[in-house]
Amino acid sequence: MSNISKRSLYSWLFFDLANTVYAFVIPGLYFSVWLVSEQGWTDQSLGFATSGAMVIVAILGPWVGARSDGSQGKKPMLLITTLICIVATFLLGTFDVSISVLFFIVSLIGFNLGSVVYDALLVSVSTPTNRGRISGLGVAFGYVGSLLGFGVATLLQNYGYSYVEIFRSVAVMFLIFSLPAFIFIKEKKVSNEKSTIRITESISLVIKSWKHSTQYPGLTRFLVGRFFYADAINTLISGLLAVYLVEEVGLSPTDSQNLLGLAIIISIIGGYVFGKAADKYGPRKLTLISLVCWMLSLSIAIIATEFDQLWLIYVTGVLGGFNIGGIFAVDRVFMTRLSPEKHLGEFYGLYSTVGRFATIIGPLLWGLIVNTLGLGRNPALFSLIILLLISFFIIRGVSDEQHVGG
Repeated sequence: MSNISKRSLYSWLFFDLANTVYAFVIPGLYFSVWLVSEQGWTDQSLGFATSGAMVIVAILGPWVGARSDGSQGKKPMLLITTLICIVATFLLGTFDVSISVLFFIVSLIGFNLGSVVYDALLVSVSTPTNRGRISGLGVAFGYVGSLLGFGVATLLQNYGYSYVEIFRSVAVMFLIFSLPAFIFIKEKKVSNEKSTIRITESISLVIKSWKHSTQYPGLTRFLVGRFFYADAINTLISGLLAVYLVEEVGLSPTDSQNLLGLAIIISIIGGYVFGKAADKYGPRKLTLISLVCWMLSLSIAIIATEFDQLWLIYVTGVLGGFNIGGIFAVDRVFMTRLSPEKHLGEFYGLYSTVGRFATIIGPLLWGLIVNTLGLGRNPALFSLIILLLISFFIIRGVSDEQHVGG
């Protein structure tokens, strides 16, 4: 680990655990099911709420990233965005449903902007030779957080507590497990100049960062490819997968939660295995393998429901779980291979913007197919397979050789 302290590393890992508690329990499962199944909102309404948050994140992401590249560092921005998410999450369900949706949007904004800064801190807790393994460990810790959040939420439900208590428990867990990051991470400074970029420059900064990315071989193409696979994957984990399992597959909320719990356990293994393999074989090859497995997994889900072979849903859960851990472990490494360290915050902001635009379009596409056109959820799922296939052919043309220099 060279001169990187274990305390700094584990603090970074525990932040991944903390924010994945939120990501799984709130948008990934309980808030989505509460909104659609308990409050009567539609898939499309949930998609609009998610997309609204992602529009703001897409605009602000590059500003947050570029700002954190300055001498101020990344930790102050991470603290602000994390507190925004925690407070908004704590207030979910406290007022009427419309206000709760507004707080949900705010929590998504805080969470996703924080992820821009957190991902860029990877270079502060790793070296080029072990970056894949550390990223994989982060994903593994993250899904331990999902398992923890799932366990606490299930326990609260079994003892008769409401969704509101579950939302508040997530906020408390996020706060507790994120604290070490703000105290112990020893940040690697990449600039001695204070960033003076104003928030009003966000949109122009997106354009500037996109043009800047073309100077680094493969980076722009990777970001385009990432747009398509992030579109597919983020659409599912934004809450529509949980809705699909309950409303389309016909699982009870408890069975749905058990299946997702199984997927979480598998994802812990997947994150570590893919991350370690990325150090040996490179993130490009591992990304392509993961995309193929994702397409296979979603195809099996369609077959399971169309031909009433529901046991196949558990095959989908295992395969999907392994690969959701895998792809998020390797694409962070891909970014660090293609980006110079002194611009890493800026390009992670662009990386976030690409992912968020994907999260805007994906749920809207899903809502269009399911609710507006009335074609059902399996055609919507098939549309995600097409997006993954497009991504595969784009990523295949990207080299993952380490970029050096500025």
